[in-house]
Amino acid sequence: MKRATMILALMGAVAPHAPALAQTKQSDMQGAALLASCRAAEQRCGAYLQGVLDMMIVARKAECGAPRDDRAALRAAYLRWAERDSYFQSVHMVAGAEQALSSAWPCPGQVNR
Repeated sequence: MKRATMILALMGAVAPHAPALAQTKQSDMQGAALLASCRAAEQRCGAYLQGVLDMMIVARKAECGAPRDDRAALRAAYLRWAERDSYFQSVHMVAGAEQALSSAWPCPGQVNR
């Protein structure tokens, strides 16, 4: 199973536990919504990114140096990445979050996209 597919599947299991971000409209789950939340320094931004990181750690069975408990660092890395890669603003937010965190803290031997 591809890593992105696995991440999406795992996040689907977590989504019911994140009602602040799990809105009923599809646009509320797009990257633009996460970007707005992170720009506003909302707590749910860091919480969401931490959840994505947790799912990435489970999927790749490695932490790869990411600051697991530093939500501010996760937010800063996401914002740096999101400012450069606007494509992910129109897709599900987990896709961009995974890309941002993988880019910021790649595992040895990982090919960054």
